[in-house]
Amino acid sequence: MKVLVYVEAWGQGGIESFLMNMFRCLQNNGFEFVLFSTWEWNSSYDSELCALGIERYSVFNGYRPGQLKRLREGSAAFERILKKRQYDAVYVNTMNGMGFLYSEVARRRGVPVRLVHSHNSTFGPNMTAAKTVAHKFAQLFLSGSATACLACSDDAGRYLFNKKPFVFVNNGIDTRRFAFDPNARERIRCKLGIPASSFLAGSIGRVSATKNPLFQVRAFAEIKKLDPFAHYLMVGDGDMRSETEELVVRLGLEESFHMTGYLPDPAPYFSALDVFLMPSLFEGLPFAVVESQCSGCSVLASGTLPKEVGITDLVRIMPLEAGEGAWASVAVEMGTSETNRLFYSERVARAGFSADDASCLVAKILNAGDGAGGSIG
Repeated sequence: MKVLVYVEAWGQGGIESFLMNMFRCLQNNGFEFVLFSTWEWNSSYDSELCALGIERYSVFNGYRPGQLKRLREGSAAFERILKKRQYDAVYVNTMNGMGFLYSEVARRRGVPVRLVHSHNSTFGPNMTAAKTVAHKFAQLFLSGSATACLACSDDAGRYLFNKKPFVFVNNGIDTRRFAFDPNARERIRCKLGIPASSFLAGSIGRVSATKNPLFQVRAFAEIKKLDPFAHYLMVGDGDMRSETEELVVRLGLEESFHMTGYLPDPAPYFSALDVFLMPSLFEGLPFAVVESQCSGCSVLASGTLPKEVGITDLVRIMPLEAGEGAWASVAVEMGTSETNRLFYSERVARAGFSADDASCLVAKILNAGDGAGGSIG
């Protein structure tokens, strides 16, 4: 089955993680994927995509033009690719209703199977009038172009599909790779100069407004009042990195606040943490919360996260309105509790959050073409 996969932007985020896991499982196992993005901000996966035999196209390389330009030129380029080659399916991965434009283009070109997968539960802080209009228009007039609707959570499904039925597809991970590793814990802490006995909180993901990094810094300042020897680890990169670093210096935390930037393999760093903080402003179903639980690391998350994040007993939800001081107190309490971290990867896998299970479900839907396999909503 030849499948053209669409994503608005290509870089190093949750959608990319999901798709790379799927590619590893399904490419050349009955499926041949081609990847299309309107724009790209990072090409780190290109060597692996090449090794897998997956072609990748991007309309705008290294920069992000305005919304109208992206829609107009992106959809035109998508249609040109569909004209050049016959595809059995398109698989649209989207954060909002504009993704329906691409399933509509595929419908007009006669592609029989058209999946639309919702990876977010709201627009977030950068909502504009133009986005609102485009989102609502696509929901009303283009959503019928999808032959199957998928979502990473119930919130994400209702946000994009309203009352239409959709299939819940877990954000599956390589549970073996993210299992707790005591040797990795020792190695990473030694590399960063963090004593084995020190309390270590942190986050792994994009350093962007969505992840609320300034709240993380201020919460850590409160943690330091409770435990002067505590450290914080922030793995990732993004457009708020400079602003975050400035706040770290302004609060005098630079000796115990560690920012690594982007890392191609963050898995060992989960083992190094005692507690994972996710005070996100909005999310679909973040991979990092699944990966953290797989490593047996406690997660303190904001109330904006969907209920499906509670795969294990390691997750606690706390409103952002409680403030950084309250977050600090709970984080220290959670991170210092005795937990046997060795068995959580098996629990996450049994809950259906393995990459193999998620990929098999997508494969089943692609082959069926109509969302067979457990519609909800």
